[in-house]
Amino acid sequence: MRFYTENEVETFDFGEAHISEIRFGLGPFYMLVDNVKILEQNSCNRDVRTMRTNGLTFRIIDPQIVAVTEEGCKIYNADGVLQKEVPDRTVSPEEYAKLCKELEEAVIYKLEKTGDSYCISIDAEEHEYTMEIKGSGDSEEWDRFMNLAEL
Repeated sequence: MRFYTENEVETFDFGEAHISEIRFGLGPFYMLVDNVKILEQNSCNRDVRTMRTNGLTFRIIDPQIVAVTEEGCKIYNADGVLQKEVPDRTVSPEEYAKLCKELEEAVIYKLEKTGDSYCISIDAEEHEYTMEIKGSGDSEEWDRFMNLAEL
C-alpha cells in the first residue's frame, strides 16, 4: 500500500534523514530520503505515536530556487589559533548537477516551511549547505510505517 500526503511537511521530522537521491535546478525539486519520522498528527498515521519510514519521496511543487549556500567555516590549528576563515558561498545554478551527486548520502539537519518557502539544511561529507526554495506546495509518498527502533 502506498501512502501519500500533500502540504503536510510539518507532520514529518526530517532531522537526521539520509538523502539517497536529490534533483533540483531546471525541473521539479525531488528528494528520496530514509529515516524520516512520521509524527502522530500526520493524516496517514493511524498509530498514536511517532513512526518512521525509509524510501520517502519528497517533492516541492512549482519550485523556485531562491538560494543554495555553502556554509563557511573557521579553521584552527591544534593550539586553537585561527588559521583561516572561509566565508559563506552562493552555489551557482551551473553547479547544481554536481552538487546533487555530492548530496547523495548526506544528512538533513532540518527541513522547515514558512509560508511558501522551504529551508533545508544539509550536512554533506565535508561541507554544509542551506537551500532556500519557494514552491506552491509539497507532496510526500512512502510505502510503509516502521517502529522507531527498526533499522
